[in-house]
Amino acid sequence: MMHPISGLLGAAAIIAGAVVASTGTVGANSWNYREGGTQAPSADLNIVHGVPGLAVDNYVVEDFDVFQGKELSDVTFGTAADLNDALPGFVTPGFYLTDIVGHGGNPFKPVPLTSTHLGFGQSKTAVAYVGASAAGVAGSPKVTVCNNSVTATNGKVRVSVTHTAVAPTVGVCPDRTVPLVPAFSNGQQASTVVPAGPCSVTVAAPDNCSSVLAGPIGPVALAADATTRVYAIGTYPSTFTMASLVVPTGPASSFPSWGGRI
Repeated sequence: MMHPISGLLGAAAIIAGAVVASTGTVGANSWNYREGGTQAPSADLNIVHGVPGLAVDNYVVEDFDVFQGKELSDVTFGTAADLNDALPGFVTPGFYLTDIVGHGGNPFKPVPLTSTHLGFGQSKTAVAYVGASAAGVAGSPKVTVCNNSVTATNGKVRVSVTHTAVAPTVGVCPDRTVPLVPAFSNGQQASTVVPAGPCSVTVAAPDNCSSVLAGPIGPVALAADATTRVYAIGTYPSTFTMASLVVPTGPASSFPSWGGRI
């Protein structure tokens, strides 16, 4: 059997290139992804569904008022969505409860759920995924809220990587030099700012770029003035994939306007 580390080559390619090849799909809902940002919303909330083999209904409740809730029906594994697109005009600064149940299930009996406060100008992502140990042993489903940085990168690229896959601890090294991500395990995230332009990537042993486990791959391009958020989801090798969202940065930027599954 192929070593699990080699399955993270796809992750390395996306971390380096951040190219969305296809969008996630849902059932009855129309997600209406925008190709370009318009005026920035006052707040931004995204969802990523990373629990394989489970179609879900996602309930988003503002200020814990059930009459202010919205349902996203039949959301499939690998979907990454900006709720400003999926639910136009719904997301504003406030408290939010995200409740996830199996498709057609009782909304008052969630599989996992979480709450968060979304301040003015903030961008956050609620990620549903399967927890795992540092050795890559699967645990239970959970939901984590990640903060999306929208601060200026001054012509550079911010890459934020969230490890939500059932896979072991690894490091990610651009051009086999200083680690982009020295070492991270399931449930952890790392972020760094790098120059825009071409880059090749290797997956290495934690904190040791000279101990190459897979790669190099590339070079691929990184776009300037954006934060690319990459979520490793699923279980290697059967359902391992990447979900991503791009957040433009800088004072004149808009919030994320599209998302997808790699």
